[in-house]
Amino acid sequence: MATTGFAGFYATLSALPAQIASHGSSTASAGAATTVMLAATVVCQPLVPALLRRLSTSAVVALGMVALGAPAPALIWAGSGAGLYAICLLRGIGFAIFTIAGTVSTGEIAPPGRHGELAGLYGLAAAFPNIALVPLSVLLLHDVGFWPVAVIAALPVPGALLAIGGGWRRGGDDRGRAGDGRRGGDGGGAGDGGGAVDGVAGAGAAPARPRSAGRGAIGRALTPAAVLCSLTVAGGALVTILPIARTGFVATAGLALFGATAAAARWQAGVRVRRHGVGRLLPSACVVAAAGLMALAAGLSGGGAVVVLVACAATGVGYGAAQSLTLVSAFARTGPPARATASAVWNVAFDSGTAVGAVLIGALIATSLGIWGAFAVLAALVLASVPVAVASGRS
Repeated sequence: MATTGFAGFYATLSALPAQIASHGSSTASAGAATTVMLAATVVCQPLVPALLRRLSTSAVVALGMVALGAPAPALIWAGSGAGLYAICLLRGIGFAIFTIAGTVSTGEIAPPGRHGELAGLYGLAAAFPNIALVPLSVLLLHDVGFWPVAVIAALPVPGALLAIGGGWRRGGDDRGRAGDGRRGGDGGGAGDGGGAVDGVAGAGAAPARPRSAGRGAIGRALTPAAVLCSLTVAGGALVTILPIARTGFVATAGLALFGATAAAARWQAGVRVRRHGVGRLLPSACVVAAAGLMALAAGLSGGGAVVVLVACAATGVGYGAAQSLTLVSAFARTGPPARATASAVWNVAFDSGTAVGAVLIGALIATSLGIWGAFAVLAALVLASVPVAVASGRS
């Protein structure tokens, strides 16, 4: 289910801006398609928890997948005007519904105390389309045309049948399967306000009152979300500019390496977070990503193909690890009653960062900074989030 849903997003993530740029549009204009889609996603994501309180999780997931995938074939004939952006807007709404409900589903089916592992596995399943389809779609665009990319982007529609067959419990009152405030443990890794939860500090503390949804939960989730946002700005910039700045093998292999290392790191971070803790792993992920971005700045400024590929791999490691670590931290800091709220904050941070990065990179390159300066700015942004990453490890 996760794989087919994210296929609808990743198929067009790099290929659609490259398609627009091939028709003579500026880099910033090319990235605007991603920005419009993800802006709609960010606006709609905070509304999804209310939908989950009224419908089953499986029904909400299926609704989002249909809205994401069904309009995709129309991109073939949309051109680059208002029609294109209208399709992106509708798909962004579907992506909002799918991402929030899909993330909540991990909390509903995770055994107590193992949410970090399930978050890593969910991330791995979601990352397969990133690994395969981002580079494949760019290759198809250059060698065949855009139409097969649009067809692949429609895969969430048949995938919705898998979601309906999943039959998860009714969303209820913003809670997951075990997170009803009445059970002991962590409700799938999100914690009840006391104790150590999936690597988030707090062991030995006195039990705290159950944390509820609302402004307080949003505030607690914002700390890891801020770290995630800095990294997704960089990720959105990378996947937008690489197939425009480089073509052929370097672009395809670079995107593949970025996706593959991100997937592996996201999985491993989810597995290792209980032993090593968010407070140790997340700052390290930020440093690795920043180093990769600086290497990418050098590679795209004339450093050669090998430098670009190594840089993509290093950036992917930090980018992927941070996804699992910030999700676990958000769930732990808010508690089981606010799992859907934490999911919404996390997803808004992810998608708003990607949207900003897609258009920001073009704007920065257009200034006197050029490619080197643009990626140096992104690296500095990621490094600036290290103190916040340290704070994310505290409950």
